[in-house]
Amino acid sequence: MEKAKVTRNLVVTVVLIGILIGSFYVMAAERGREAVGKEMGKSLGMPVLTGDLWQKMTVDGKEAFIWGLWHTVAIEHYLMKKYPDLKKDNFSLKVIEASDKSPLTLDQTVAMVDQYYQTNPDHLEKPVVGVLWHMAVRPNIAIGIAGRPLKPEN
Repeated sequence: MEKAKVTRNLVVTVVLIGILIGSFYVMAAERGREAVGKEMGKSLGMPVLTGDLWQKMTVDGKEAFIWGLWHTVAIEHYLMKKYPDLKKDNFSLKVIEASDKSPLTLDQTVAMVDQYYQTNPDHLEKPVVGVLWHMAVRPNIAIGIAGRPLKPEN
């Protein structure tokens, strides 16, 4: 019974983190990436995972982070199907839209993030979720979050 309680608490935590991550990415366009990272750290009570820490993590740790993020997206997708009033044009739906067009395995996703930080050592402060957005999601979606047009990348 204790294992079920721990699992339930973990799932709830992952879902809440996923919702917060999606919300803060909408704010990124308005406030700038650095400010969003600081705000996420304050509101979550923990630092945002950036390239500095990513490069120090084990492969298992990296896979666990990606698995948790994708698991959150899957839970939100399930809940939006079950409760249509929850369906929003949010981060999770954009991840699903992109993965339908260009699916990635767990290993491919970790390798993509590793490659990004190795190729861009001056961007180690960029959140891992931001790397995933710009490398895997954004190139495979037609319209941004909340129906906003995608702006040209700098």
